[in-house]
Amino acid sequence: MEGTKEAIPLAPAAGNDYDNTARRRRLKCCGCVTIFLLLLIILIIILIFTVFKVKDPKIKMNGIEVTNLDLNVNSRLQIRANMSLVADMSIKNPNAASFKFGNTTTTIYYHDTAVAEVRGPPGRAKARGTARMNVTVDVMADRLVGSSDFLREVSGGSLMMNSYSVVPGRVNVMNIVKKHVVVKMNCTITIDISTKSIKDMICKHKVKI
Repeated sequence: MEGTKEAIPLAPAAGNDYDNTARRRRLKCCGCVTIFLLLLIILIIILIFTVFKVKDPKIKMNGIEVTNLDLNVNSRLQIRANMSLVADMSIKNPNAASFKFGNTTTTIYYHDTAVAEVRGPPGRAKARGTARMNVTVDVMADRLVGSSDFLREVSGGSLMMNSYSVVPGRVNVMNIVKKHVVVKMNCTITIDISTKSIKDMICKHKVKI
């Protein structure tokens, strides 16, 4: 009986090692790309809720000064009036980008009748900064004294008026996010005739994006 021949194992093909190495490299590459994409998505989400989120600019009436107030009643009970006001307003920008605004408009009303209107110049509130502006308002006397409430309020020693201000603008975040914003403010103003000063002022503001 012939001696049993031992089976000699075959050497692994060189191609198998190459395929395994290439497969591992592809897996590592796919893993790195997946991790990068996840980090990128997380970064975008963080930016959307922080840097790219447009917050409402706020307008504030810091004060109103009566620079001219002349009231005269002649023997025929005819009233002549001259009135000028200076409104000190500021726009606070809480965003991480500047707020550029156009011409501002402030209208003064006396019992629903517009008695004055003034336009302010355009400007810019820096990122997380405040822009301040002063506007001078000359009241149209004929519209003021033409109201049936005027003589009664003058006799009572005070005048109640309303101001309405509109500031259109835009927030531009790195030329990626651009939002048009309109800031509005309503103020109720009570003027003390004897002291020629503001006795009371209540303001409310709102923003339209």
